[in-house]
Amino acid sequence: MSLERYRKARELIANAGQGDFEGPKPESLVARAEAALGLPFPPSYRQFLLDLGSGDVAGFEVYGLVDEDFVDSAVPDAIWLTLEERESNGLDPRFIIIGALGDGTYDCLDTAHLDASGEAPVVQLSADFEDPVKLADSFGEYFLAEVESALSDGD
Repeated sequence: MSLERYRKARELIANAGQGDFEGPKPESLVARAEAALGLPFPPSYRQFLLDLGSGDVAGFEVYGLVDEDFVDSAVPDAIWLTLEERESNGLDPRFIIIGALGDGTYDCLDTAHLDASGEAPVVQLSADFEDPVKLADSFGEYFLAEVESALSDGD
């Protein structure tokens, strides 16, 4: 179900002629990113990384993979930012940062709560990383809702 929602979001982006993405990433890079974080990616986010890497549509930005340098990088590199926040600010290792609101608040995959298909909910964490607020049951659901919102705001 989550992969279907992810694919629907991709279709909306294509039909709207929108989106600025890094582009497809090889399986080997995705596997290295999982190893660097010590976590498997949920299926819909993994597909996003393979297909699009990272990027934005109509002002909605999703962090992901840029290249193999997870140490000396910058946004929108989700691996670098997640590792940086773990080390410098004590981010719980179960979270993968996939977006930011610019005020210290992050949208994250919560890998401690995987469903039967391996999907993780998307939560929002405040700047102090306390009390996550659930935004969506999966990355696919989150991506579709945010893409729909971003594209409708541009009308």
